[in-house]
Amino acid sequence: MTAADDVNTVDPEALSLTEAMLGYDILVDGEYAGAIEGVPGELEYLTVELHWEDKGVGRAALNEFLELSRTEGCSEVSTNNATHPAMEHILETEGFEKRSGEIGWVKEL
Repeated sequence: MTAADDVNTVDPEALSLTEAMLGYDILVDGEYAGAIEGVPGELEYLTVELHWEDKGVGRAALNEFLELSRTEGCSEVSTNNATHPAMEHILETEGFEKRSGEIGWVKEL
């Protein structure tokens, strides 16, 4: 049994990012829920563990990454690859725009 079994929607305050090998681990109340590959300002990949999907982890992690990028002095956050349609929906609703003439998305901070 995991904490995900008892949660319908993740409280963004319960989510944290901790530095990892290729970027950041996504933790919910200390439990591993996924990962972000990238560095502040450059989001390469975001993945959420299956048992944490559809609970708001992806959106909360993206917003935490945006805040981290802002704190690190970045003026924008960009992706440089194609993303899953569910992630595209999150990017779009969080103010990202498709990069003109390129693959990926960008949001000014």
